[in-house]
Amino acid sequence: MKISVIIPVYNVAPYVERCLRSVFSQGDVAVECIVVEDGSTDESAAVVERFVARAEGEGQGNGVEFHLIRHIRNRGQSAARNTGTAVATGDWIFYLDGDDALEPGALAAMARRTCVDGVGEPDWVQGNFRRVVPQRQTEGEDGGAGEETSYFDPSRPVYGSRAEVVEGFGRLNFTNATNKLIRRDFIRDHGLTFREGLIYEDALWCMEAYPHVTCVATVEGMTYAHHLRGGSIMRSEMTVAKMDSLLYILRRLAEMPDRDANVERRTVFNAVYGMKNLYLGRFPAGYRGQWMAAVWEAGIPHMVRCPERELQPLSRLVVRALGLPCRLGRAYLRALLWGYRIFLRIRGRN
Repeated sequence: MKISVIIPVYNVAPYVERCLRSVFSQGDVAVECIVVEDGSTDESAAVVERFVARAEGEGQGNGVEFHLIRHIRNRGQSAARNTGTAVATGDWIFYLDGDDALEPGALAAMARRTCVDGVGEPDWVQGNFRRVVPQRQTEGEDGGAGEETSYFDPSRPVYGSRAEVVEGFGRLNFTNATNKLIRRDFIRDHGLTFREGLIYEDALWCMEAYPHVTCVATVEGMTYAHHLRGGSIMRSEMTVAKMDSLLYILRRLAEMPDRDANVERRTVFNAVYGMKNLYLGRFPAGYRGQWMAAVWEAGIPHMVRCPERELQPLSRLVVRALGLPCRLGRAYLRALLWGYRIFLRIRGRN
């Protein structure tokens, strides 16, 4: 079997060599490494070319088949992933962000789970995340280990049927497309692509894949190092573009045919996340009103209520706004989150 590792690269010059080094050092598995250079304005492409030339010249390529594809202009991570997927020739696809890294032996460990006794090939093999928090603001700083998230359950390492996937939804990862060894035929048979121009594209991709998933295998050890950095899109402040993307995802989820309780619960979770950011952030009153009205028009207040045990205390209060008419819900949120903002300021002074 061959694995196609697809790496979108955009302005990650201080981190991309670490990423590539983690791929080239995997060993014991046939790897096709596809780097999609997405119109970077820094030295990312030069760093990639120097590393690959040095690794191959020193005989450290370890049999990795390397391809560099360039976008003429920056088109976003979704487009870069779609480009890589379109040219991939591997039996399995693995999405890796250019500022993250694979753990040693990760691909071999996941490859061993691509054939399950009594089931056959899973739709994907789910890996585990290790978050790395930068100790200093120095570019390229590896930092220290943060929280680890494992999707492996010794009592159920394989979710071998659609019913088991639905039942285990909360245990599995339907948020990130990264750190999954995904059967290429599964992606192509169901026409799965990343929505170009969208932020939070992983969240939509995973939920559009969810109705088709009938088997997921998991591995025990850590397989992916997610390096948190202040300059990334996901860790920067909330913007209108992010809120627009979130609203688009909410609408798409609300329109899914035959959506089940898991889809509705995830939709409500995302709506609550958006509402908190909408009223805690700096957005015009008119925009807030339009965004909230769109949530009600999508029918989200009529969806399955989130079990309170699954929500943080503040989210438990925020979700109650969905049970009110739109205008009352907005007024309730304004009052609730205004008080919460004052609370945070007072706590910050003490």
